[in-house]
Amino acid sequence: MIQISIATSNQSSMSVYPILEGKALTAAGKSVQSEQAIAHFLASGEHHGKYGIIRTIYQADARTVFIGAGDLGKLTLQKLRALASKVALKLNKNSVEAADIYLSELDIDGASLANKVQAIAEGIWLGLYTFDTYQTKTKEDKIQLTSVNIVIDGDESKAKAALDTAKAIASGTIFARNLGNEPGNVCTPEYLGEQAAALSHPKLKTTVLDKAAIEKTGFTALLAVNQGSDIEPRFIVMEYNGAGNNDAPIALVGKGLTFDAGGISIKPAAQMDEMKFDMCGSAAVLGIFKAITEMSLPINVLGVIPSTENLLGGSAYKPGDIVTTYKGLTIEVLNTDAEGRVILSDALAYAAEQNPAEIIDFATLTGACVIALGGQATGLMGNSDDIKQGLIASGQKTHDRVWEMPMFEEYQEQIDSKIADIKNTGGREAGTITAACFLSRFVDNIPWAHLDIAGTAWNMKGTDISPVGGATGAGVRLVVDYLQNKASDVS
Repeated sequence: MIQISIATSNQSSMSVYPILEGKALTAAGKSVQSEQAIAHFLASGEHHGKYGIIRTIYQADARTVFIGAGDLGKLTLQKLRALASKVALKLNKNSVEAADIYLSELDIDGASLANKVQAIAEGIWLGLYTFDTYQTKTKEDKIQLTSVNIVIDGDESKAKAALDTAKAIASGTIFARNLGNEPGNVCTPEYLGEQAAALSHPKLKTTVLDKAAIEKTGFTALLAVNQGSDIEPRFIVMEYNGAGNNDAPIALVGKGLTFDAGGISIKPAAQMDEMKFDMCGSAAVLGIFKAITEMSLPINVLGVIPSTENLLGGSAYKPGDIVTTYKGLTIEVLNTDAEGRVILSDALAYAAEQNPAEIIDFATLTGACVIALGGQATGLMGNSDDIKQGLIASGQKTHDRVWEMPMFEEYQEQIDSKIADIKNTGGREAGTITAACFLSRFVDNIPWAHLDIAGTAWNMKGTDISPVGGATGAGVRLVVDYLQNKASDVS
């Protein structure tokens, strides 16, 4: 990650100023508009402040960049985040090593200086994200930009605190993206366990159960899905005690299917390679833990990750099998490709057993959610209006957006089984909702929300500010903001 600092004056020979529609300049821009080259540029009619358009002015001893910010009335924190991303990419492409950025001068309705600094820094760090671990040739777009100063006119201490927050959130998001982008032969359940164990904080305890411990504990649904794979499963438990022993934790549960071929109900060959992303729910949980530990957030959080592959070995579980879960409920398996909810049943039941204040789960659970919402929003369901409203608000703020779907009681009938307690698919109708209904059977009466990130976990539209495809880290910025709000409410 490049160095980003807070400054109150020019520090570099490269400066970046916003320009609004109609060629309106902010105060810093006006201070340089009389310089000959800049005055000529502004008079030329070449730039009208259209959003995202970048122009560079070359002078004898300095360079100036103007980036169009568009209509001030339509400017949002997400658009500011995206502007910072565009600028960082442009500077990097032009081999600029250091620059001063004056984007914090833009007025955004309801946004404080700290909000703007955080958005700008997130945009720079996330915009420069690359995943080229396995490319042996030296690429021209390697990171050239080494430092950026966000120039402000305001409270330096609040701006620096916002910068620290942005760094932690960007670090967590990048961690989640890296995990998701790793190929399935590298990112195995064992690898996920190692990555979880490597997260270090004095108030964090991580336990990784191997197959023998999973069998002893009784996570039988996870074991059923794992039967077709030669690679052992893992069950990961993370306990972050940032608020003291008396506060019930918020439990985060993440689906960790490191590769999903569909099992006996095999997926089509086309795009099956993307099923390495089926562990992005677990990546979100790990990214959130990385962020909150770097922030030392004063809140208690429990993380639970069941992880396995879903393959077609001779011992693979089959359509028609009956599986007994950790909770004791029995599942009639109608489709082995509806395996995410099966392994989550054990994880949710375990999390509920720890008596958390609430549970939020993350899963690339249903193709139906992609059809319903596309890549613009994560599906949101649950039994708690308070959690759902909090996540909706955090989604609007971070642009890691969610959209609530109903869970009427009548939907539960679709997963009733004639020969077991429940079946693992309710059919084509309301597939996203009936999957959530399945999960609801394992959370008891604990306040709970389910995030179906199937459409947003990779190649997301409208939310991912980085031009690099692949994993997006969906859910990290959303839930870190939600947890920050929870911590503030307690304090």
